[in-house]
Amino acid sequence: MFDMIAGSLLLITFMILIYYCMKGGNLLVGFIVTSILWCFIGQVPMPTVVTDVFQKSVESYGATIAIIVFGAWFGRILVDTGIAGYIIKKTVELAGDKPLITALLLCTVCALIFTSAFGVGSVMAIGMIVLPILFSLGVDKKTALGAYLLAVAAGMYLNIAYVSQFFAVFKTIKYDDTYIHFAVIATIVHVVVMLAFITFNYLRAQKGGRARAWAASTAPQMQEGKATSLSFYCMIVPFIPIIMVAFFKWQPVPAFLMGIFLGLLLTHNMGSYKLAVEKIQKTLYDGIADSGLLIGMLYGVNIFQAAAKQVSPILQHMLGGFIPTTPVVIVAVFCILAPLALFRGPLMIWGSGIALVSIFQAMGLFNEHFLFALFLIPPVAIVASSCPTQSWSMWGLSYAKVEPQQYLKTNLPWAWLILIIVEILAYVMVGNS
Repeated sequence: MFDMIAGSLLLITFMILIYYCMKGGNLLVGFIVTSILWCFIGQVPMPTVVTDVFQKSVESYGATIAIIVFGAWFGRILVDTGIAGYIIKKTVELAGDKPLITALLLCTVCALIFTSAFGVGSVMAIGMIVLPILFSLGVDKKTALGAYLLAVAAGMYLNIAYVSQFFAVFKTIKYDDTYIHFAVIATIVHVVVMLAFITFNYLRAQKGGRARAWAASTAPQMQEGKATSLSFYCMIVPFIPIIMVAFFKWQPVPAFLMGIFLGLLLTHNMGSYKLAVEKIQKTLYDGIADSGLLIGMLYGVNIFQAAAKQVSPILQHMLGGFIPTTPVVIVAVFCILAPLALFRGPLMIWGSGIALVSIFQAMGLFNEHFLFALFLIPPVAIVASSCPTQSWSMWGLSYAKVEPQQYLKTNLPWAWLILIIVEILAYVMVGNS
């Protein structure tokens, strides 16, 4: 009887959390309040609440926070030293006066840059270079913004700092060869759909007479700045962390430090001790500022997951008979209900979906690699690609003067297609093993 009453109250508070998240509420506050309520409803002993739920859950996340901070720092190095701008400038020059080819190459290069660059600050800084160029090519604003954000999202499958966030939830998963193999294929799929998105919308605009193209060199960001004084070998810097982790089996923090050192060295920012210290301090400060709110939200997620673990037997007793137990059915449900990841819904792990993850883990019916891929894909394919509440999407909508409904209508069908393809790949590669 207790399980039925407690389970019902847990589900009610869970639905309230979903509503709160989808209305744009503060996630840190929502997770902490719900954690307290769940511990109270589940009659979790106070020593367990104090020690396991609120202390150990946060302590155990230290290594991941370090990776996020160093990743954001590295992203700032790419922006502030002019490396990202230099790569973009050379891409535009390579494409010449062919607007469509330029747009395709530019967004592909952005996807590659964001396999290592991390943080909302990096997305904004690079976007302020890329978006005016796309506008000047005759790409309409909603397509330009949609293409750029699809490019940002495409890099997240391989982005060490982004993927590391999931390791606190899926503690047995590592950024290893198994994951990298899947991530490379997922990235390729995402980029191919992104290129189709750009081509379709650009040609449709041309056919409708709504596009006007002129030379990309008119974009003011490409005519000045630090990028003009750099050399071609700087283009290797964005890929240093991935190379060191994937091929030399380094840990993420030293890999990022190698990228930071080479980024400063190859851009002549180590010509003097004073210059090097100033650049290091500024980029580190900005990187921490970029990731501060994210870290707070992730702490809330860990606290909530610890609380969910304490009450998971009750939830499993309530929901065990309703949740499908075969991977292929789970994948089909995720593909059909993909939009429920929007607005921090139940398929978004960094939202109300963390409770669903905890229930799946408590059931013990699926391998961790499958669950990891299953819940990694909606935040990348749907949220980062089409959700107006994503932090960098909110900036982009303001910068490009695009309405949220228009952005959602333009990007969601393509984001949904990406999710379906990549979820099926996840099932084929790890779900039926």
